[in-house]
Amino acid sequence: METAFAEMPLALFSTLAPLGAGAFTALAVAFLTTSFEADSLKKIDRMTALPVAVVIIGFIAAFFHLASPLNAFGVLAGVGTSPLSNEILVGCVFCVLMLVYWVAALAGKLSAGARKGLVVAVALVGLVFAVFTGMAYLMDTIASWNTPAVPAQMLGYSLAGGMALGVLVLGAAGCGAELAASPLKTAVAALALAGAVIGLAAFALQVSAVGALSTPLYAGSDLVADVMGVIVAGAVALVLAVVCTLLALRGKSAAATAGVAAVLAIAGVLCLRLAFYGMQLSVGLSVL
Repeated sequence: METAFAEMPLALFSTLAPLGAGAFTALAVAFLTTSFEADSLKKIDRMTALPVAVVIIGFIAAFFHLASPLNAFGVLAGVGTSPLSNEILVGCVFCVLMLVYWVAALAGKLSAGARKGLVVAVALVGLVFAVFTGMAYLMDTIASWNTPAVPAQMLGYSLAGGMALGVLVLGAAGCGAELAASPLKTAVAALALAGAVIGLAAFALQVSAVGALSTPLYAGSDLVADVMGVIVAGAVALVLAVVCTLLALRGKSAAATAGVAAVLAIAGVLCLRLAFYGMQLSVGLSVL
C-alpha cells in the first residue's frame, strides 16, 4: 500500500472529480422528469454548490501530484496523442460548462428549456470526462492498468456516487416529495444500481486479470493480496452508499440519508482507487 498512498493526490482527484461530475446526471434526470416550483429551483441551484465544490477540490488535489504547478500548462501539449492530455482537456471543458450552467442558474437567467438543455450537456460531458479519466491509465508499460475495465470502473463510480450527491442536493433543497415520486425515483435508483454494478464488476475483472500477471520481480497475486482488505472495505462502502441513496429516495430525512450516502460513496471509491494504485505492475523485463 506504500505505492498507493504515494499516489494520494491522484486518488483524490480520480475519486472526487468524477463523482462530482456524476451528480449533474442526477440533476439532469430530475429536471427532465419533474416540474419544480420557482422557489425550489432557487434552493436547488444554491445547493448545487456541493457537487461544484467536490469537482473543484478534486482538481486542486491533482495539482499536488505535480512537481511544480507550472507543469500543468505542459500537460495539454499532447492533446490528441496523450490520454492524460485528453483527460485534462475534457475535464476543463466539463468545468467550464459546469460553471456556466451554475452561474447562469444562480443568476436566474435560464428558462425551463435552456436549463434542461444545458444541464443535459453538462451531465453528458461529465460522464465522458469520467471515462477519459479511466482512459488516462491505459498504457502498455503498466500491464495491470492497461484494460478497458479501468474506464468502465470510472463510469460506474461516477454514476453510483453521482446519484448520492445529486440526491443530497435535492434533499438539502427540501425536495423530498419530488424525490419520492416516479419517474424521478425510478430513474435515479436504476442509475445508482447500474453504476455500482458496472464499477464493481469492472474492478473485479481487473483484479482477476492482475492476479494472473507476473514479472521476474513481482507476482500480481501478491499485489492483490496486499490490497484485498482495502478492496473489501471500498466495495462494502460503495454498496452501502447505494442502499442509503435508495433509502433517501423515499423522501423522508432525504438530506441526512443522502449525506451519509455521499460520504460512503466518496470513502468507498477512494478505497478502490487506492487499491487500484496498489496493484501497479509495470512491464519491467517481461510480463508472463
